[in-house]
Formats: sequence, structure tokens, C-alpha cells
Amino acid sequence: MCKEVSIIMPNYNCLAFLPKAIDSVLQQQDVRFELIVVDDGSTDGSLDWLLQAEKKYNQLRVITQPNLGVIAARNRAIKKANGQFIAFLDADDYWYPHKLRKQVDYMSANPNCGLTFTNYQHVDTQYQEIIDCFSYWPEFNKYRNPKNNDYQQLNNALSLLLIANVIGTSCVMVNKDIIERAGGFDPSLRSASDWDCWLRIALISDIGFSEDITMDYLMRPNSITANKQNRIDAMAEITERICHLGKVESTTRRKANARLLESYGEMHRENGNLKSAISYSYKAFKQSPHKRHLKHLCSDLKRLAILRVNKLCQV
Repeated sequence: MCKEVSIIMPNYNCLAFLPKAIDSVLQQQDVRFELIVVDDGSTDGSLDWLLQAEKKYNQLRVITQPNLGVIAARNRAIKKANGQFIAFLDADDYWYPHKLRKQVDYMSANPNCGLTFTNYQHVDTQYQEIIDCFSYWPEFNKYRNPKNNDYQQLNNALSLLLIANVIGTSCVMVNKDIIERAGGFDPSLRSASDWDCWLRIALISDIGFSEDITMDYLMRPNSITANKQNRIDAMAEITERICHLGKVESTTRRKANARLLESYGEMHRENGNLKSAISYSYKAFKQSPHKRHLKHLCSDLKRLAILRVNKLCQV
């Protein structure tokens, strides 16, 4: 029987999380699916566990590769996928039951929609709730109707996504033909390849979303996304590329550039370099006046003043 959805899960040393993630897939109801797990050269016993699970569950296919990274794993699985639609799930995240059915129904009824995504919950390592994704991005508020949990088209998707990356990879479903037309995940990028892929899909198709919280995203302190310098540099490259390819309004460009400047400021702030953080916050505010930029700027100026006063008092 033809599969409706191919679920792609890269794995690298996630043995502690795999059972929960895979069980959340198996709990999906009324959907014909296959689960493709690409083991990316794990050394923690993950592959042995997966091979045993493959014998137990006929929906599960295990593919192995040397440690080539998540981009190579996802692109390889896309080529092997048999479903009309592709859903992504990272090995340390997990879905709520019935996540897939509504996405499949909406995308089947809207063939011009190349990608759908949902809201999701950030959780800590004790699985305690932190904040849902959509609430984290005030820029998204004007697009939302929190009382409507049905899927709806995201208007001006490219402009929004350049400013606010509200899409979590593990809540995404794409049309296989569309993601292949968009070129899949770019292996030349050192980071943010998922955001880049969603933007390129937004260039050629409609985007849909739902207010439903359909998954939990585990915030691990030592995750691969911790290298902020690589990520921000990649975001700058992607922003320039998309603005060149798409019809992006000047206002959106300024807001996107302000977001990059803000990200550099956050990185310097976390590294204790307040002077650089202040400089980037000021530049971000000039590009696109926003109360968040002003709040960071005032906070950094206050902290720097306190540090200087304390230094003078010690003389």
C-alpha cells in the first residue's frame, strides 16, 4: 500500500532519546507512514538499538552512513522516501498523538501548499515546559488567531520567515516534489540549513500553519546549535541570498538585517563583551526601531555603567 508520509529522523548518539521519539511516531493514528532513520555514524550503541527495532516494527527503515552530518542525512533520506509528503523529526524531540493526520488532510486538499508547520513547546532536560514557539516571536502575532486551531495559509510567508524563524524542523511537513524542486538542504551551509530550505520553499509555494502544539522540542545545553557564530554567519549569507532571489520589500530587508545585528549583539552579551553588544544593539535599533532592541541597549548600558562604577570604587 502506498505511503502517505515518509518520516525522516537523523540520529547521532541519541540512544537516550530514541525510544521516546520513535514511540511518538508509532502512536500516530490513521496515517500510512514509513519511518526512515539515518544513523550518522553513532558510537553510543544507537545503531544496534535501531537494528533491533527495525526487526520489530515493519514501518521502520534504518540507513547508515559515516559521520557526514544532519544535512547529508536528511538529503539522503529524501531521495529514499516513498511518501507523497515528508515529515521531519529530530531524534531528541517527540510528537503528540494525531499530529500527522491533520497535516496530511490540509496538504492533500491544498496542492499549492508546499509546507505546513505547527506551534510547539520548548522543554528542558526534565521535560518541564519553558515557552511555546509562537509566543516567543511577537513579530508573528499579527498573523495569528490563537482561537483557531485549523490549518490556514500564512500570508506574506517569505517576509515573515526572513524576520522571525517561527518554523521548528520537527513540526514540519513538506510536499516531496516541492522540497526537491527547492533543492533540499544546502550542504554548503555550516548552520541554519533548515531555515534556508523553508525560505526557498516559500519562494515557490504556499505555506500553511496551525496553532496546535503538536510536539515538544528538547532544549539541550550542549546541542549542535550551540555554535552561535557559525549560525549567525550562515543566517547573514542566507538573508543576502534570499533577498537577491525573491521580491523582498525594503522594510523587510531592514528588519531582517536588524535581526542579524541583534543576534550578534546577543552573542557578544553572552560572551561578556558589553561594548560590542551595545554597538550591535544600537545598530539594530537604527535599522528597525523595536522596543526589544531598545530594551537590550538600555540594559547593556546600565550594566556597563555599574561595572565602571564598581571598578572606580575598588581603586
